Amino acid sequence: MTGDDAVVEFYWRPGCPYCLALRGPLRRSGLPLREVNIWDDPEAAARVRSVADGNETVPTVFVGTHAMVNPGMDEVLAAVREHSPGLTPTEPRTPRWQPAAASLGFALLWVLLVVRMPATTFHVAPALAAAAAPLTHRWLTGAPVPSRPAAVSAVTGLVITLATTAVLTWQGMLGGPGVAGGGAPIAETVLLAVAGAVLGWRLAGRRK
Repeated sequence: MTGDDAVVEFYWRPGCPYCLALRGPLRRSGLPLREVNIWDDPEAAARVRSVADGNETVPTVFVGTHAMVNPGMDEVLAAVREHSPGLTPTEPRTPRWQPAAASLGFALLWVLLVVRMPATTFHVAPALAAAAAPLTHRWLTGAPVPSRPAAVSAVTGLVITLATTAVLTWQGMLGGPGVAGGGAPIAETVLLAVAGAVLGWRLAGRRK
């Protein structure tokens, strides 16, 4: 089997979690893609062994003749730019509802925990709920998210978290001791939510 400059070749096998993690970003990238199951193709398995020190390590990706064993999406995109610039992907599809759904899911989990254990303060919950949206955006994209879309996701997560905070406060369910033992749970929750949103925004734009 020879290299193909017209597509990115993605070698995988069933049951490989690393293959599943890379497949989604590759499919969403807009790159022309050929997926090859090495368990169904002895030549493909041999090609993988030839670049993976004799092992059948997957995912293995070829961009032309350039081989990468278990790469990240960032590495694949860099290889495309260097070795096959004609394969420059179309604009990656922007996740629409999934980031908001992630933050909403964490917020609902927070509410359920508060209902079950009203005397406990869940300090990390607002930070996680706010950060979930931009981090989910980064995970779905498989590459660093530009600052503006990452900020939109972060604001979405923050709004959901603050709305949840308002509902819990209205129902008199936001209590318990603060981090420093003080009695200002609302202010503390808002600060943690903002901190989570900012952290999520920063991490969404990181290359690794």
